[in-house]
Amino acid sequence: PARLCSRMLSVREQIAREMVGDLKAIANMGQMIFDSYWHNSKMRKDSKETKGSNGKDGKQSSPYGFDRPSQMYMNFDPHDDDEFAPSPLRKGNFDLLYLLTTQEAVLQLLKKGVIVDQDDAQNRASTAFLENFYRERLITHFVGAQWYGKGDDFIEELMLKSPILSSRTTVGDEKVDNTPLIVEPLRIAEQVLLLRDKLALEWMEIMQAVPSEHTDIRRMQLARLMGQPTLDTTDEFQ
Repeated sequence: PARLCSRMLSVREQIAREMVGDLKAIANMGQMIFDSYWHNSKMRKDSKETKGSNGKDGKQSSPYGFDRPSQMYMNFDPHDDDEFAPSPLRKGNFDLLYLLTTQEAVLQLLKKGVIVDQDDAQNRASTAFLENFYRERLITHFVGAQWYGKGDDFIEELMLKSPILSSRTTVGDEKVDNTPLIVEPLRIAEQVLLLRDKLALEWMEIMQAVPSEHTDIRRMQLARLMGQPTLDTTDEFQ
């Protein structure tokens, strides 16, 4: 059991070290996504190139939001830089981590409320929009086994949503006001990405502390392998 424990700790530390690098990369992807979005908007890049049924390049009418940095990270050529390139085993972990940070950013934003303006009614309308948008995509994007890139799919769909006009009476205001409310999904997506960058840095600090958390366990493990008495352990731990 002591040798098995050593292997388990080594694997856990290796995964933690890989996640530190992955989270550091995720923390820088929010700005990259917005830079790519505005560049594509300026260049009027509004269609994705696909392979047609005849094998030739064709185009479909689905909008193209941004170049996906997560896919470029996952498909990095391992021969270019062995330290930076993710191994095949890391692809699934990285995509899951990317998806979880996106989901947690949405949930925290819903909990504290979306703030896009000083108008409380507009903020409530934006929060309600994000909640409905998230619920509609909960099963297809976040629950169970998913294809790679679902985190980017969610952000892209949110960014490409058209602004919505609504009256103040539809969001529960007591005062009757004819001024329309404008819900801007692009500004909501910006808040999601900013919060995700912050969460990635916080999670990175947690992963960096994993090896130090194993110090006491490794000390007891070494004493066990050397045949020394381990007073700090219980029979259940042994």
